[in-house]
Amino acid sequence: MNIIEVKNLKKSYRKIEAVKGVSFEVKQGEIFGLLGPNGAGKTTTLEMLEGLRQPSSGRIKIFGENLEQGLSVIHERCGVVLQHSGYFEYLQLREILTLFSSFYKRRADIAEISEKFELGDLLGRTFAELSGGQRQRFVLAISLLHKPDLVFLDEPTIGLDPAARQKFWDILISLRAEGLTILLTTHYMEEAQILSDRVAIIDDGRIVASGQPVTLINSLGVVSRIQFMSSKPVNVGELEALPGVLSARRDRYTYDLETEAPEVSLRELLDWEKRYSGKIFNLQVKQATLGDVFLKLTGHTLRERHQA
Repeated sequence: MNIIEVKNLKKSYRKIEAVKGVSFEVKQGEIFGLLGPNGAGKTTTLEMLEGLRQPSSGRIKIFGENLEQGLSVIHERCGVVLQHSGYFEYLQLREILTLFSSFYKRRADIAEISEKFELGDLLGRTFAELSGGQRQRFVLAISLLHKPDLVFLDEPTIGLDPAARQKFWDILISLRAEGLTILLTTHYMEEAQILSDRVAIIDDGRIVASGQPVTLINSLGVVSRIQFMSSKPVNVGELEALPGVLSARRDRYTYDLETEAPEVSLRELLDWEKRYSGKIFNLQVKQATLGDVFLKLTGHTLRERHQA
């Protein structure tokens, strides 16, 4: 059953077309990821689904209802975590939870939700006193106070340290196990690959691919990548001539070889280094990822798109 259906959604700001006809569906009980660099149109798309922005054209259906006609009903069943959230500066978390809970007819028990998100020892603090990970757990708890069936998360782990990010992932996986449907945006390839049942890759306002992460990765026909850094500039053409190497590219100080025979290519690379006047270091062999899918489809990395 589809919880969300989006058809040919567009959004323009005068002459700038931010979202260029995206279409996708989100199924009940899954985590669906919108993966793409900053400026790709992820947040604009999400804000249109949340009713915060008016689409220029296209159709949005949530819980089988057209968004424009059923917005109030849809909002009762949806939770939202914005990319940036702020709360009353001098109120304690306990007071904020009580306040927001009073807005809804259907509401979760504050004690239970505090325990679930490990907020019990923090209820006497203000929002400003929380760490990044604690803030995100609290914001997620707020979004679930009215027991929604669907939650929108916009870059939920941006700025978090690896430990806090992992903890947040564990929470999302447990929520999915409870039957919650989650639509999240992210520019972290690892996050999309670990969390998402299905993912749509978005670039320059368009969806360039969608499906299960493993299916998208396998569609490349690429087994591995060999990455390394060099003490001196390397002629990329020499690397591409190595047996087993399909392509080679330079990304700032890192060289990236795409290979269908990693053992052969690695051996040849090490032999090549003996003839090379410099040294290679930080040598790594990696399995193909969603980042490779993005690179293959767009011709640039997520980081390059962000820097542009």
